[in-house]
Formats: sequence, structure tokens, C-alpha cells
Amino acid sequence: MSFVTRQAKGLQRLFLEEGLPEGALRLHISEVEPGMRAHPPHAHSGLEAFYVLEGSATLDIDDERLGLCANEAVIFDPRKLHGLVNTGDRPLRYMVIITQ
Repeated sequence: MSFVTRQAKGLQRLFLEEGLPEGALRLHISEVEPGMRAHPPHAHSGLEAFYVLEGSATLDIDDERLGLCANEAVIFDPRKLHGLVNTGDRPLRYMVIITQ
């Protein structure tokens, strides 16, 4: 078995087994300052998961809100309008996993 190295936001290296379809599963680490969002609410295809590494956040999905803190995760349908805001007083670090 052999691997190729790919770039991913927030990771030093990402290894992908050769022969697997690129883009079928995406992974990166994001960091957001207190009171800020990584980007405006949006929607897209696939499935999405957030795993909070440090800090606390609120995930808005359509008209619902879910609070998250370190060592908590959520898996959701990203076809719904969604966005994550740092609701804590220190940087939020979280892992994003998206399937296509």
C-alpha cells in the first residue's frame, strides 16, 4: 500500500492512500477568533461533521442552534443553511470533515 501527500488547511501533512478518489472525503482544521465566524452561513452537498478541539461555539442550522465545546462533535446535513460562530473568549479550533 502506498500513500500520496496532500495539503489540508491546519494540518502539517495529510496522507491519502493511492487509488482512492480525491475529494470524496475532505478534512481540515479551522481556527476562529472570539465572536467571529469562519465564513457566512452557507449550504452544500454531502455530509458534514465538526469536532471541537478547543474553545466553544454555536452551530446555526436553519432556525436551530446547538452549543458545542471541546471534545464534542456534530454530524449534520449541510444542504441546510449552516454556520459556526465562536461564542467563547478564546480561539476556537475545530476539525471539519465533509463527504461528497
